[in-house]
Amino acid sequence: VSRVIVAAALMTAAGSTMARAGDATLVARVPFDFIVGDTRLPAGSYTVRTVGDENDVLWIESADGKRRVTTQTIAYSPRETSETAQLVFEKFDDQYFLSRIAPDGGEAREIILTPARMEREIQAIALNP
Repeated sequence: VSRVIVAAALMTAAGSTMARAGDATLVARVPFDFIVGDTRLPAGSYTVRTVGDENDVLWIESADGKRRVTTQTIAYSPRETSETAQLVFEKFDDQYFLSRIAPDGGEAREIILTPARMEREIQAIALNP
C-alpha cells in the first residue's frame, strides 16, 4: 500500500484572492501544518506566488512575514481546469506536502514529489527542527 495520498485537501484556498502583476499570486488559509522542501510551515494564512522569468519558482510567505520559503516547480497541465484557485497537497506519513498551485486563470505549477524525496525532507526537518 502506497504511503502517498493526494490529500482530499485539494484545498480550494478558502478566501483566496488573485492579484495580477506579472506573477500568479494567491492568498490562502491553510488549516494544517505543511512541508515545502525541507521547511515545515505552520497552519495559517500564506501568500503564494510564482516568480522568475519562467514562473518556475514559488515564493511562499506567511501573512505575518516571519516564515518564507522558495521552491522550484515545473509546469503542470491538469486534465480539468478549475474555476477557483487551489493549493494541492500530498499526504505522506501523516505529513502534508505542498505539491501544486493552480491559480485562477493562470498556469498551474507542480513541485516534483516522490516518496523518497518526501522521506528525505521529513528526515531533514527532524535533524533541523
